[in-house]
Order: sequence, then C-alpha cells, then structure tokens
Amino acid sequence: MKVIGFTGNYGMEEQIPQCYVMADSSILYSGRSFFVPDFAQRFVATPSIVVRTNRLGKYIAPKFAHRYWDAFTAGVSVQAEQGDNPRLIALDRAFDGAAIVGDWVDAASVDDARNTPVVIMVNGTVMSQHSLADMHYQLDEMLAGVSTRCSIKMGDILFTGDTGKGHVLEPGDRITATIGGKQILDVKVKL
Repeated sequence: MKVIGFTGNYGMEEQIPQCYVMADSSILYSGRSFFVPDFAQRFVATPSIVVRTNRLGKYIAPKFAHRYWDAFTAGVSVQAEQGDNPRLIALDRAFDGAAIVGDWVDAASVDDARNTPVVIMVNGTVMSQHSLADMHYQLDEMLAGVSTRCSIKMGDILFTGDTGKGHVLEPGDRITATIGGKQILDVKVKL
C-alpha cells in the first residue's frame, strides 16, 4: 500500500497539482493522536479529500478510472516547515503520522459520492468544505495519470489535493471532519 498526494487542485485553475508519495507508516487513522515531532520548527496541516483504491491497475483509461476506487474520507496532510536538514526536503511530508485519514465511507452508501460535502475543522472552525466535484483536475484524470507511472494497488490511498488553507499545528488542537453530517475524523494534537 502506498499514499499518493497532490498539492493544490481545488480552486487553483492555473496551477498544475504536484504529486508526492508518502510511506505507509505516514498513515494516522482517526481516534489516534498526532504527536508533534521535534525535527522541524513548524508543522502545517492542509485538508484534503482522500479516496481508497479497490483494485490493481496499470495504464488506466480515464473513462474506466471510476471503477478503481470505492471509498472516500476526509484527510489532512501534514508538512514539516523549516526543517533542520535541507537535504531531506523531499521528506517534508513523508514522516510517521503525516497522513491523517478519517473513517472510510463506502461510495456506494451515499446518493452521490462526488457531490457529497466533506467538512474539515480545526478546533471547531471550518478549515475546508468541498466535494470531489470541486476538483479542477478530476479524480478520474488523476488516477489515470498516476497509473502511467506506477501500478495502482488495492488499498492505495490518494490525497486528491489541498482543499483549503493550511493550519500551523499546536499542541491542544483538535482536527475533526464530517461527511454528510456524520463525524468521520477526530484527532488530537499532542507534544
């Protein structure tokens, strides 16, 4: 399993989203705490809608890409800023706990998964409220594009892009999210 993420993509029509890859140890599921590491001065959380792949695929045609994911959730990608080692800049998102992922919602269980709003909050303040339909580069295009470089495998996780402004994480923060009014993410930030 791998975690693939994109920057931008929501409301950024002139920017092409950049892709990054994270280790599977980066995944932090809802209900666990995010412990602020000590290797950088600041950690910025950016909200995203996340999808889970459900089959193996390589060189997927965009018209068939919808068959390759079955669930979605809210997520937060955490990026280290002002790290102590500039040679490790490529790892600014690839550390343990950097991919915060909510409980999965089966796409077939909601009336219209692409238009279902995903609301992500920090300390009760809305950080992002978007749906998959709000993406500039659509999910099918993104999955097809990724599959030309590497095989998509069952259980891979795709952060579809930043859906809002980043938030500098502080101990005591609480990240929550809902899909269709149902809470699917609850993570506390600790030292």
